[in-house]
Amino acid sequence: MMYHLRTFQNYSGGTKGFYVQWLITKEHGSKYAVRRFIVKPGGIMPLHNHKYTEAVVILKGRLRVRADGKVYELGPGDFFFTGPYEPHAIENIGDGEAEFICVISYEDDMSLKPLE
Repeated sequence: MMYHLRTFQNYSGGTKGFYVQWLITKEHGSKYAVRRFIVKPGGIMPLHNHKYTEAVVILKGRLRVRADGKVYELGPGDFFFTGPYEPHAIENIGDGEAEFICVISYEDDMSLKPLE
């Protein structure tokens, strides 16, 4: 099965420059989803939360992540995890594209709630 990159247009309020490729989904019989993200320079996903848990591993580029009330600057090989309803934001602070793998749990509520 092949998936193509698509944009998160109006995904979370002011989200811009984020592209996602769904690699593994519940259509494969999985209880979690594995997604690959490309974030253009200056791309941002403003502060938001959701019921599902999220584990992210950065493959390329530099990201600024707000989570746990702190700000982190992360690069290749770094990772972060957000629990249910934990507010977080992601921004590409590098000159080139950033890339990361994101694994999420499937929950009864998969909506994303913008917080700013």
